[in-house]
Amino acid sequence: MRKSNSFKKFLVCIIMFSFFVGRFAIKKSKEVEAAELTAGLIDNRDEVTIVPKHEPTGDVRKFLGIWMTSGYSLQPQANAYTIEGTPITLYTDAGRSFLTTILTFTSWQHYQWYESSDGKKWSSVSDKKGGDKRNLTVTPTEVGVKYYQLRTAWYMLFGPTIFDPQVWSQVATVHALDSDVDVTDLKVTTDDDYIYNLKNDITTTSTYARADIEPKDFTGTVKWSIDKPEIATIDEDTGLIEANTRSISGEVKVTATAINSSNGGIKEASTTLMVGGGLEDQTVYAGETATFKLMGNIGEFEDQEDLAYSIRWFKEDPIDHEQEEIEVGKNSISHTTPVTTLDDDGTEIFAHIEVKTGGKKYEYDTNKAKLNVLSKDGPEISIDDTLTNKTVSDKNDSATMLFDVIGNDNLVYDTKITNNSSGSRLKNATYYLPIRKGTKVNNVLVDGTDSDYQINTDGKSDDIVEISGLNFGINQSHTIEIDIKIGDVNKRETYRSTGYIHGVDDNDTAYQKFSEARTINLITNKLEYSVNDIDYGSIKPIANEKLIYRQEKTNWPNNILDIDDMRRNKTALKLFLSQEAPLKDDQENELQGHLKYINDDSEADLLNSSAIVSETSGGQEMNSLSWRTDKGVLLEMNNKLNKSGSYHAKLNWTFVDSVQ
Repeated sequence: MRKSNSFKKFLVCIIMFSFFVGRFAIKKSKEVEAAELTAGLIDNRDEVTIVPKHEPTGDVRKFLGIWMTSGYSLQPQANAYTIEGTPITLYTDAGRSFLTTILTFTSWQHYQWYESSDGKKWSSVSDKKGGDKRNLTVTPTEVGVKYYQLRTAWYMLFGPTIFDPQVWSQVATVHALDSDVDVTDLKVTTDDDYIYNLKNDITTTSTYARADIEPKDFTGTVKWSIDKPEIATIDEDTGLIEANTRSISGEVKVTATAINSSNGGIKEASTTLMVGGGLEDQTVYAGETATFKLMGNIGEFEDQEDLAYSIRWFKEDPIDHEQEEIEVGKNSISHTTPVTTLDDDGTEIFAHIEVKTGGKKYEYDTNKAKLNVLSKDGPEISIDDTLTNKTVSDKNDSATMLFDVIGNDNLVYDTKITNNSSGSRLKNATYYLPIRKGTKVNNVLVDGTDSDYQINTDGKSDDIVEISGLNFGINQSHTIEIDIKIGDVNKRETYRSTGYIHGVDDNDTAYQKFSEARTINLITNKLEYSVNDIDYGSIKPIANEKLIYRQEKTNWPNNILDIDDMRRNKTALKLFLSQEAPLKDDQENELQGHLKYINDDSEADLLNSSAIVSETSGGQEMNSLSWRTDKGVLLEMNNKLNKSGSYHAKLNWTFVDSVQ
């Protein structure tokens, strides 16, 4: 068992109550008359005029990844079909506009479902039946129809008020048939055809897959799957697709499987979706131009009247990494290069997008897309690269990207360089590979044989491995293997390395070619964390057995404990919290109150016992800790008089290895 104890002092003032800590080692919508809706029923019943409990808010409107309006990105099915006695679930997903989020930053969603048998008279679904849940499962007890509508609200105080922002779903009609209906045809679409693998407030990192099923009164179920979960994941029930946030790009295949309830028979259909950083690499011949265009559902910037924006384009030199802004002031969603030359090969292009709206600024950089420039007459060099961690492999590793690399790991850069030309050679060439400062080169092989090499250490962030004397005849190849050991790693970082070859052709004209970037994601192999300040505000001398809540800055979504779990071997952990001694001021007067830890299931007096405040399973990362207003560490006062002053105590945060 491993323990790591850390202590932090916090002060309780009758005027001000605060927590002193440091870094540890280890529109609301206006009530309107509901519109009438007409539902045409497939099961041969008469059309029914539906009067919703409340006028539906509608679907959300997004721009980039910003919710411009509050609403639903996943509505409950307008018509859902099952058979008598078989449960069916209505899935939803609602969100707030950026402006509402600012006004209700610390609020969370509260749900209430309503039901109706005639489409006119509505009653709330009890909590016991799941009426307070985001998704509602219903089991019809007889053949017929029933109607459901969801209200999602963000409470601004501790309970519902007329001022709380809220959104109403469309009405869902659940049809209970007397016999199953099987699938005959199936089509799949996604709301977006491109999502970002960059984690920030502005990009679209998720989307929904939709199934169009024939016949419409299909009574079976639909399950979702995706072929490359390292690139994107999908919820098998709702079809929510979420991109990875580790900058892994690629195309994924999204598959819907419709399963008949009658016989278990299936029908499948698929579509594809791209995941990336916003720009794609471009390849042209020397003398041509190349166009880089922002990918994804970016909409039309000029149509967004309620926001200000800027799009700035940059290029980066592949050797010295100097950056230069291009197309200044144009705000274009694409960039077309001037006529290219071979010297432009390997240049990286990226865009910086900045959006200002509602008094807040959002910004992000796209990925760096590579410009490949080919020669029409000279050598035709191709470079194939791989990168391997010989010490350990990670499930997310790819041929050119490694994850969770730590100090002393043994890595190998493998490169195959080929001259595909049938009429031109590359002579007197040198291969250059940047490596991270502090890296040790174990050995270099060329075509399987030990080779001489030099290391240029003049760079600020890179050392350069140089292998000279390479010659490429017609259709000739060379293989290069550079074996290295990683130096010390003191923080989470990402290191990108782009190798290149430089030589002359048969006319003694200079020629160079760049490879693809290879990326090492480095970690410290430690769990790093820090505790943030807590402020309980002013407290009356007699608090009348009152429970004192924390101030907003230490409530969700802000963290009380920031954790960066960089352990490579993520064993199961438990995090315990306890109070070492009573709250006292500098004169040893004891505060008539104590700290309690409160969660959904239990309460614990931290002075007399310890509480488990976070727990992980083996292989699971421990995340940062945040508490809603009425949960976590709260101060419970006794009905006794307190002297004015500042009170303090120590809290113990203890991480313990857990046996599963």
